[in-house]
Amino acid sequence: MSPPSSDLDVLQTLSRRRGLLSCLENGSRDKRDLVAELSVSRSTIDRAIRELESVEFVERCEGAFRLTAAGRLALSEYRRRLESLGAIADCCELLAHLPPDAPMSVDMLIGASAAEPKPHAPNEPIEEIVDLLSSADRFRGFATAQRLPRLRDRLYELTIGGSLEAEAIFTEELADFLLENHPQQMRDVLRDGHFDMYAIPTIPFGLGIVETPSQSRAFVVVHGDSGQVRGVIQNDSPAALEWADGVFRRLRARASSLEPPE
Repeated sequence: MSPPSSDLDVLQTLSRRRGLLSCLENGSRDKRDLVAELSVSRSTIDRAIRELESVEFVERCEGAFRLTAAGRLALSEYRRRLESLGAIADCCELLAHLPPDAPMSVDMLIGASAAEPKPHAPNEPIEEIVDLLSSADRFRGFATAQRLPRLRDRLYELTIGGSLEAEAIFTEELADFLLENHPQQMRDVLRDGHFDMYAIPTIPFGLGIVETPSQSRAFVVVHGDSGQVRGVIQNDSPAALEWADGVFRRLRARASSLEPPE
């Protein structure tokens, strides 16, 4: 058999022979063991071994076969890619509502859970954020729509009457709306609360990072064209939290601080 001539050939070999690679993951196996474990014919094992030897993923050792260092790395990377693609597929309906250039990362999606609103409770996916704030020390986030009154009111209560520290970035349109329609709340939190606010022309989606003494959790809030909540993706993995922190910091670096209204 001639060696694979492209990355696609290697990928196809990995996909086709991943079962055999998995059998070798925990140590060497002879041909008889592989036939029994995979429930295939000896000729099928022979073909698979030749293919994997041609890309140097498998080698012969004392009458048996084992993974090479390259084979072990390739199997691990293949599984990681499958996990990433599966995570994207699980959230694709919500991702369809984001701008094509939105700074979303698969790190936010792997191991995440997604919730979509019910017709009679359009803001229900937000409630978990609101509930988690009661035990939080710190909140950071950015918002694109004003249809989150419970979250806004809870942040007001906890930064004025409690010990919650908060930072929020709004679109300039949303910041103008809040300053015009809720001047007293805005004046209170900006003057007397533990709440720093910023404005920026556009924001690709909503984000919340809630930190409590026992856990931290990142939330991505996806809105429809008219501002309604389409769903919330949440994750508490270190990779998701690192991504969320980075996105927030980059957006805040480009935003302008809001001043209390007169």
